[in-house]
Parts: sequence; C-alpha cells; structure tokens
Amino acid sequence: MTDVRPRVSAVLRRFADARGAALRDIDADLDPFVRIAEDVLLSEGKRVRPAFCYWGWRGAGGPDCDEIVTAAASLEVLHACALVHDDVMDGSELRRGEPSAHRRLTGMHRRARLGGDPETFGRSAAILLGDLFLTWADDLLMASGLTPGALARAWPTYARMRGELVAGQYLDLASQVGAATSQVGAESAETSQAGAERPSTGPPRGLDPARVARIARYKTAGYTVVRPLQLGALLAGTRPGLLETYAAFGHPLGEAFQLRDDILGVFGDPAVTGKPAGQDLRDGRPNGLLALALRQARPAAAARLRDLVGRPTRPGAVEEARELIAASGAPAAAEERIAARTAQALAVLERFDLDDTTRGALVELATAATVRAQ
Repeated sequence: MTDVRPRVSAVLRRFADARGAALRDIDADLDPFVRIAEDVLLSEGKRVRPAFCYWGWRGAGGPDCDEIVTAAASLEVLHACALVHDDVMDGSELRRGEPSAHRRLTGMHRRARLGGDPETFGRSAAILLGDLFLTWADDLLMASGLTPGALARAWPTYARMRGELVAGQYLDLASQVGAATSQVGAESAETSQAGAERPSTGPPRGLDPARVARIARYKTAGYTVVRPLQLGALLAGTRPGLLETYAAFGHPLGEAFQLRDDILGVFGDPAVTGKPAGQDLRDGRPNGLLALALRQARPAAAARLRDLVGRPTRPGAVEEARELIAASGAPAAAEERIAARTAQALAVLERFDLDDTTRGALVELATAATVRAQ
C-alpha cells in the first residue's frame, strides 16, 4: 500500500480520543477547547510529512509496520502546531475551508459569554492549542513502539527539524514586518517633508529573492521533505549515502512545493484551496512568485507592485497586484522552475539504489506535492 494517509488518520483518531479524554477529566470546561483541538488535528490534510517519513523508513530497509506509521503520524501533530501558530501570526480567517482555530476559539468565547475581549481570548487560546500540539507530537513519537535505540538515533534530527521550522517562521515574520516597515517609513517621510522629494525605498528586504529562497529552504523544504525522509531513515538504521540522497532529493522538491503554494496563494480558488486568496500580497509576505515578478517586470511596473504589496486596506490593491504579476510573466517562469526542480529531484532517485516500491512511492509523492490545486 503506497498511500499511508488512511493509516495515519486512524492513528491520529485514536491518539486524539485518548488525549482528549485525559484533558476532559481535568475539568469539564476544557471540553469546547478539546473539541476544537480534535477537529484541527483530524481535518483532512495532505499528510505529506508522515508519508515522506514512512517512505524514508522503507528506503532504509525498514519493514511495513504499525510502529513507523505511528511515529510518522507525530509529524502531522507537529504540523498542526505550525498551522495554528501560523494562522495567529497571519490573522488568517480560514484553514482547509473552515474557520481557523483562533477564529473558532473567538466564536466559542462569544457564545459562552466569557469575560474579557473575545479576540484576545481567541488568539491566546490558539497559542496554547499550538503549544499543546507541540507536546503531543513529542508524546506520539516516543509512544510509537519503536526501540529506544531507534528513537535516540533519530531524536537529534527531529529536534533540529523543529528548530529549523521556528527559524524559518521567524525569518518569514521578520521579512513580512520589514516590508511593511519600509513602506510605512516612506509614507511618514513623505508626510513630514511636504513638497520634498520622496525618498527611494528600494526593494523591501523581505522580497529579496535570496532571502525568499532561504526562508523556503528552512520553513518548507527541510521541514516538509528532507527532515521527514531522514527521520524515517534514522529510525530504521540508515544506509550509507541515504541521508545525503534524501537531502539532494528533498531540497529542490521542497522549493517546487513552496513555489506551487505561492502560485495557489496568489491565484488559487479559495473554494478549492481552503484559504483566502491573495493573503501574501495583503501581508507583504515573502513569496517566490512575487520575487520573480519583481525581477521580471519593467521598472515602473515593479515599483508599482512594491507599492501595492502589504497594503491590506487599499481598495483593489490585491487585484491590481495580481494583474501586474501575471503581466510580468512570473507565473509561467514559476511553472518552468517547478518542473525543473521536480525533474532535478526525481533524477536523484534514479542514481541511488532504492527498491522499486519505494522509488515509485516517492515519485508519486513528488508529483502530488508539485501538481496540485490545493
């Protein structure tokens, strides 16, 4: 069976039931919080990270067993932590077609007529929910049934993956703020120096192509593909050269995965993606597609695009930015880059001695990650 998603979902269901019951035993008032936690954890995601972990194990010679599926499922719990915190930081209203966790917790506050500000409560409770998922991820990995030796062998890579995720998220956040700050600073200078020449702001720091690539490497490529594959291999007891092969496969594939996400974030249909369209443009968030557009557009168009990004209240800003990105030819260039990076990743698999089942599964995962509508 190459699709391990149903098995991962079953593990998550049993785990959520057990952990939810333990929390409800503490106090009945935790029940609404637990129900939201269960809904977030069990919502239908792509389960990409558990799948790469499982096939990383199989590529290292590990047998199909329930223990590795359980260990791999811990990465979905970790991902739930990242999504909840990411939505709080971005102020996102939707996740997977449903209200994001902090919005649901805000609504819960209002319905229960609790004291204090509902918005503050929703954000604060969502931070706690993400923290809960972080601890649950560790718990599920350690309770997988794999040997202490296997867990000890893999733990440094697991810990490194978590650190890299936070580093990537921080760089993403800092770049987003940097873009907004450069624009606000320019506006302030223009207001205070009436009649003076408007200062040149240059490209926002967060939209520098090299910085965008660095963020994608740590926030997406490592966390989504490379580290899950390596984690599975280390749990199995890896083969010589396999960790390096997984890195050579995972980095270009992760770049392609992120660039597909960028395209969908700008041009995707919210009814399909389950997320608001144009959020990166509203926030001034680092985005590979936007970086390509700024590099390819004519100077006047690039300057206008920079001026529009990160202006959530300006009427028509997102629509105009989309038009400028499309006119720059960036979407076509992005598609070419996705195809090239995916081909580069797949060529790595051909050069390493993998069994046909594992190679076929990794090819399927690579295709699913880069040719998708959500």
